[in-house]
Amino acid sequence: IGQDRSHLRAFDGVEANSMLELEPPVHTRLRTLVNRAFVSRQVERLRARVEALANELIDRFEPGKAVDLLPAFAAPLPITIIAEMLGVPVEMGPQLLDWSHQMVAMYMHGRTRAIEETANRAAREFADFLRGYVTERRRNPGDDLLSLLISAQEDGERLSEDEMVSSAILLLNAGHEATVHQTGNAVRSILMQGGDVSRFFGSPEATAATVEECLRFDAPLHMFARYAYQEIEVAPGIVVQPGETIGLLLGMANHDPRAFADPLAFRPDRADQKNVSFGAGIHFCIGAPLARLELQVSLKTLFERHPKLHLAEEARFRDTYHFHGLETLAVGF
Repeated sequence: IGQDRSHLRAFDGVEANSMLELEPPVHTRLRTLVNRAFVSRQVERLRARVEALANELIDRFEPGKAVDLLPAFAAPLPITIIAEMLGVPVEMGPQLLDWSHQMVAMYMHGRTRAIEETANRAAREFADFLRGYVTERRRNPGDDLLSLLISAQEDGERLSEDEMVSSAILLLNAGHEATVHQTGNAVRSILMQGGDVSRFFGSPEATAATVEECLRFDAPLHMFARYAYQEIEVAPGIVVQPGETIGLLLGMANHDPRAFADPLAFRPDRADQKNVSFGAGIHFCIGAPLARLELQVSLKTLFERHPKLHLAEEARFRDTYHFHGLETLAVGF
């Protein structure tokens, strides 16, 4: 309280219009408008493109050599898809990634003044870049996410430019970071089971169930912090007061023995699949349909192309929190 945040003006400006930081009725209006671009039928149109891109990335693997799947496969796929969705050049992918990583560092444990200043600069540059594209799409609309956000309206209301920019940044930052981690975690989880991996991808239903179990078994986000609006007793004798912070331990909830039978076992066929990796309630991840599609298509394609995929060395987890993912994922095939 009372902390000087003048050096975070650009970052805070982006956050001020972020759905993550808003509550009804402002959140309801913003989410309704943005959701037009992320309903399942809209996302389903991307299936063929995701499969083609997954195959393109796999084609680049060098035969006979181990490959680190994180930079070679897990990272480029979601950033390319979101760049194409936004209608910005795919060649901007590395720059979008830099801005994203620098901003997301603000949510990590161990934040420093240098990290804050870097994140603020990234937020300013990212926002300025997107404003230029919003101006261009107003003049020449296309079949892309920015054009959809510009044209979306609810009860005669449209998104402001600031809301569009914040929404686009949120969708890239949240969607890319978590999907990269989940792809790596999922590959590791599947390989740890041994045997013929084709059993996990024998049908669309089996593939979907495998992805859901990967999300539960080793989630990419272990905690999300929220704030209490009213007094609430969350457990016998434990009362949270208005304004207090609550750490929602998503990874732990996914292994709650009261919710999941044999929670430490990897069982895609479990009947009690109700993972909370995408959150819940009004802040349920708006990009969940896209993330699920990317994971289903990319994992199925990877293991069908390389059914003998195996760990070339022990996978190492990054020393970060609250995101949970691997430092490296070296595999042979």
